Amino acid sequence: MQSSNIAYVPALDHIRAYAAVLALFYHGLQLFWHQAAYGSVFDASHWLATDNPLLALVVEGHTAVALFMVLSGFIFTYGARGRNVLYWRFIRNRLLRTYPLFVAMIALGISAMPDRFSWQALLTTVFGLANMPGHLDIAPVSAMFWAVAVEWHFYLLFPFLLLFLNGRGPGYLVLLVLLVLAWRGIAWLLTGEIRELAYFTIAGRLDQFLIGMLAGAWCARHGTERVSPWLFPAVAALVLAGIWLFHRAGGWPQDNALRIAWGTVEAALWAAFLVAYLGFARLIPARVSRLIASVGIVSYSIYLLHFVVIYLITVKGWYLVLGTGPVVDALLTTLLVATPVTLLLSALSYHVIERPFLGLRSAYYR
Repeated sequence: MQSSNIAYVPALDHIRAYAAVLALFYHGLQLFWHQAAYGSVFDASHWLATDNPLLALVVEGHTAVALFMVLSGFIFTYGARGRNVLYWRFIRNRLLRTYPLFVAMIALGISAMPDRFSWQALLTTVFGLANMPGHLDIAPVSAMFWAVAVEWHFYLLFPFLLLFLNGRGPGYLVLLVLLVLAWRGIAWLLTGEIRELAYFTIAGRLDQFLIGMLAGAWCARHGTERVSPWLFPAVAALVLAGIWLFHRAGGWPQDNALRIAWGTVEAALWAAFLVAYLGFARLIPARVSRLIASVGIVSYSIYLLHFVVIYLITVKGWYLVLGTGPVVDALLTTLLVATPVTLLLSALSYHVIERPFLGLRSAYYR
């Protein structure tokens, strides 16, 4: 995505595209499969288990959120290249980037479900606490609002984190990662629970943003030209293996001490994937690169809209029943029905709602 602050790198839009499509296929598989297998909308008490690493990636496709978090930290830091940030200009830019569609989605949800409206819930959601109790519950429209809230917590912190990175070096961010791990460990010892905190809050996600920053700082300093394209297949295999092992250990439903460290490991895997992909992307033909990047450009719309599309297909019974089994039927419904509808809506949303505001952004690095 073009920006006045960061030189355009098509490969970063590729990563956005992969993360958005993975999130789409994750929710498509879970909802369509659960509906076909159990006759009801998804609940986590039934969790699909597989020995296939590629299918495990889709089953645990919630990992796309971790990729987005790492990517955010990477992009801001890579673009800074040792410079600091003008705080309020940065915040203004992020408002212009994220809030037009966010507010439009809120308006859609309130219009469709006015009985769920309250001023307190609206203010809680608008002011960056959509991942906390008391937020505006207008599901399925609000299903992805929690992640926007966590991203905003990052935005509020990033200028300070960048200042400390530039002044104290990457070791400072490493110490912060260790502090976040300790933070989660203490929370688990206090409550015996960790899954919700590790997934839905900044306590579970800050280390992922920090690891993205570390990767961005490394690439800004050393460049990506020295990254061999042939490193990527090995790193991609490592990511698949790591997610498959997490899946075999219980995957999303587990609520145990593994969750304390998994977010950090997950982020390290995706950071390595990101850096390796920047080297590999040089081999991708220009036409293919532009096609993938075009999906990445509308990835924010995909992320906020896809769950609404999938939910409607599920409850209206518009999913495919081809006799190939619930899993294959779910994947085919996602590919042939949910994906094209989501892409069309996202392209429309981007050009009508998002894009007009992007030109209002200004430079914020100094």
